Amino acid sequence: MYRLGELTPSQRTTYGSAMLALGFVAMVVAVIVVHWAHFPVEELVDGQFVPYEVDFLNWMPRGIWWKALGYVIAFGASQLMIVGAAFVFVLGRKMTWAVASFAAFLAWIEMVVIFGIVPSEWLNFSQTDLDWSSQRFVPGLDPVPSFLVLGNDISVSWAVIKDSISMGYNLAMLVLGGLFAYKIQDVYSGRPDTAATPDEVTSPYGRTLVKGDR
Repeated sequence: MYRLGELTPSQRTTYGSAMLALGFVAMVVAVIVVHWAHFPVEELVDGQFVPYEVDFLNWMPRGIWWKALGYVIAFGASQLMIVGAAFVFVLGRKMTWAVASFAAFLAWIEMVVIFGIVPSEWLNFSQTDLDWSSQRFVPGLDPVPSFLVLGNDISVSWAVIKDSISMGYNLAMLVLGGLFAYKIQDVYSGRPDTAATPDEVTSPYGRTLVKGDR
């Protein structure tokens, strides 16, 4: 983390602006992919299935997995824009009330994305597109082999898998969020003594080697 504090203002602006621009472009692509992927491939006309025509973007691929890919791209784009905004407007700046308020706003947006939008969209996707309901059971676990459950008759539905994934995701994000909050405090702590600097190289005898001019 200390390397972030060593970035120059021009580097922070360059990196942050690039992430903002790339995140914006990726978000536009994600919205287009998700929007057109939900259209059906075929429709029933006069008792026959014919290709479903949308518009001039009819060539775009459709299906639930393309929709899932669009969601992944959108999540990555949101992270790029949030980090880019932090690089440009927060990192390396004097912590005034305005900067602190904007940093808190970015943190709030991140919490909404991580713990609000992503779990909500996962539940919507798994319940509608994947149809992971309590009425459908996982092949091989309907029922669970009796020797694994002490002879009881137990079946695992796709709803259990859906909720387990959601629970695991939220627990993982809580741990990662706490770890990030702990490590981010070292941004301005300076280079640790164990980290070598480019201009200070020690000899086998413990002395600092300095490159001289010829």
